[in-house]
Amino acid sequence: MVGNIVTNPKLLEDTDKRYYRECYCGLCKSLQRKHKNISRFTLNYDMTFLIILLNEVYKEKNEKLECRCMMHPVHKHTYIKGTFIDYVADMNILLSYYNLLDDWQDDKNVFANCYAKLIKKSFKKVCKKYPKKAQNVQNALKELNDIETKNIINPDLAAQASGKLFREIFAPYEDEYEEKLRDFGDALGKFIYILDACIDLEKDIKHKRYNPLITNSKSEFDDMLNLLLSDCVEKYKNLNISNKIIENILYSGIWTKYEIHKKKGEK
Repeated sequence: MVGNIVTNPKLLEDTDKRYYRECYCGLCKSLQRKHKNISRFTLNYDMTFLIILLNEVYKEKNEKLECRCMMHPVHKHTYIKGTFIDYVADMNILLSYYNLLDDWQDDKNVFANCYAKLIKKSFKKVCKKYPKKAQNVQNALKELNDIETKNIINPDLAAQASGKLFREIFAPYEDEYEEKLRDFGDALGKFIYILDACIDLEKDIKHKRYNPLITNSKSEFDDMLNLLLSDCVEKYKNLNISNKIIENILYSGIWTKYEIHKKKGEK
């Protein structure tokens, strides 16, 4: 489910592009600091979305710093450091570890298996720090795995399990924002799972892999996705925040892979 929660850079102002990049680079630095260099290979833009969301909800004041890195060895670039960046770095390790194990079990991906072993120590550290979250994430993934293993062709059931996963990582604290953040995460998790299923349907059929939409017509996909996303947008509005980057992702960026896939199918 990685690679869907991204911006449409064509519709972003330069200041927002810069902040988005600073959050992404901040996540990279946090992974390096907390979980060593090897962990930076788990870096993705999906988790950058969560940083921006939590910063906006909690009005987090981040420290802005400069550095050089492997990707930018010549010129210094800015990045931000803060509480939620560190939290998201931990959640990134948690999800990445399980995702790597899933790739190994599904496709016997040797690289995934080796990399999972390399970040296992960091994974255990995160589990120790967030035992309740780690258990709930594991439960949601087990529920999803059971549905897929038993080949239960029920899109709602599979999407609900994905929603539970997002629901857990979207709420860092037990406070006044918890339930609204959980509801938003739940709605987004359902949408992302079905979006992925729409994109991967032909590939899953070819490789005889589970897909909950195997009995659905492709003509249903747009309506199905729009319905799920409208619920997601409603839950976002309940947070009483307004952020151009988040809205760019929800209204445009999140459709990028799906639109590319549809155009390929039309050729």
